[in-house]
Amino acid sequence: MRSEELFSRSGFYGFLLKSNVLLHREAVQAAIHALQPVVESQGRSTLRVLDLACGGWPVTIAEAMGAFPQSVFKYTGIDINPDQVVLASSRFPFPDNVVECRVLEGNAWDLESLDVKRRYSLVFSGMNLHHASPQEIWFLGRQLETRLRPGGLFFSHDVYRPDHEPYWPRPELIDGECAQLVPPARLAAAGVPSLSPGKQVDVFEPAWRVDYVQRMHRTLLERGGDQAGADSTVRHMRSRDYPLSTAEVRRIMKSRGFHAKVQRYDCSAEPLGPFVATCAFTRGE
Repeated sequence: MRSEELFSRSGFYGFLLKSNVLLHREAVQAAIHALQPVVESQGRSTLRVLDLACGGWPVTIAEAMGAFPQSVFKYTGIDINPDQVVLASSRFPFPDNVVECRVLEGNAWDLESLDVKRRYSLVFSGMNLHHASPQEIWFLGRQLETRLRPGGLFFSHDVYRPDHEPYWPRPELIDGECAQLVPPARLAAAGVPSLSPGKQVDVFEPAWRVDYVQRMHRTLLERGGDQAGADSTVRHMRSRDYPLSTAEVRRIMKSRGFHAKVQRYDCSAEPLGPFVATCAFTRGE
């Protein structure tokens, strides 16, 4: 499995959470609001939660679950980084109403090989979709069709490219390694269609992405982050972040039968607001 220094136990990601540079505090409130009708519809039933690419600090979903102290949750997290699996499963303080917690090491984009065959009331994805291609998001949507309970919710807090900006496709290789999150043979076997997000750019780096990276670096330093941590964050962003827009993700998920409610933070005072949004996906009738 892949391991990255930024997300290791001693890495800088904890500061990203504390500094709120990616609007995790706003995402908690959005998640609570989106989860409210799910909790109400299931009454006294135990709510199963699946957290994709959970990381070692699953703060957003933990705080959202903790906001419903009368409800009981069983939590399953998945992460590809073994260091984060250990941290989330043994050290992260989940709220008291989470009566079961298990964290699996594996690929959150390909669920067939993992013990996640149950139906879940909530599937959560935090800061994960922006690494994916349109085909991989379609494939994830297909997998969620059989893993969400009726009335269940798929909630994503993530980086999304502004809707009016052109797409910059992910390269085939990143740092000399295959960049695919799902093997092409798996996508082909699943019948994933050829998806084009529309207008693309053929330049070294589009202006919106330069702005995105510069805002992150500047804000981390302004909020007390150290130079090495800010630099490592930017290196990760430049190599791994190729976000789709909310409009593109909504269109892909709609083709799998999901409806989406999008909340952007463009009007907030947060510098990364134009690049961060939450999407709440529910299955159509």
